[in-house]
Amino acid sequence: MPDRWSEHPVRPAPVRCPASVAMAVATLLIAIAAQLAPLTSLLASGAAEVFDFQVWRPLVFSLTTSSIISAVLSGLFLVLIGHQTEPMIGSVQFAVLYLLCGVGGSTAISLAGVPYSFEGSMCGLFGLMAAATVVKYVQKQDIRADIVLLTMFIIWAIVVGSNTWIADIGAVVVGAVSGWAWLQTRWSSHRRQLAASLAILAVCLVALVVTWVM
Repeated sequence: MPDRWSEHPVRPAPVRCPASVAMAVATLLIAIAAQLAPLTSLLASGAAEVFDFQVWRPLVFSLTTSSIISAVLSGLFLVLIGHQTEPMIGSVQFAVLYLLCGVGGSTAISLAGVPYSFEGSMCGLFGLMAAATVVKYVQKQDIRADIVLLTMFIIWAIVVGSNTWIADIGAVVVGAVSGWAWLQTRWSSHRRQLAASLAILAVCLVALVVTWVM
């Protein structure tokens, strides 16, 4: 008698959101490393003069968080968002968007004169939510819950006296623009989609250079 399990083996389902899982793991590893080594001084972003022209800081800002608990929570939210969004836009574009939103947050705090921040993971999440909200709006879906959620998070950051709300707003702006750009290029080649992301990155970097030279 044939073994039905050998005829129909159970195979693990492929991960639908590898980029979001990778970003979540990277954030957790950085948070753990920051507890063991002076990593914050190497990866933090802000308007401090010692950070000038250190381009890697804004590029990895969305992977930074001040505690392991925050890293775990951010990672869970990221995977939840990625489970819905990443299959739609692709893993590469999802990772680029997440990091780009961190650049937007880093740019915002530099322009606002905030000297130091190591809390960029929420920027990436808010940027992703803003991008998804723009896409839903264009597709004539109900976005009231999305707007309320984003507003509540930003108001909470202001109430508790955290400077991260400035970075959150920057990330939301970049995420919204990125969502609109994706809608314009979604039927185009990956090269054109990448060009749109690079254009947004260039604008942020130009703004950062202005703060560095002033």
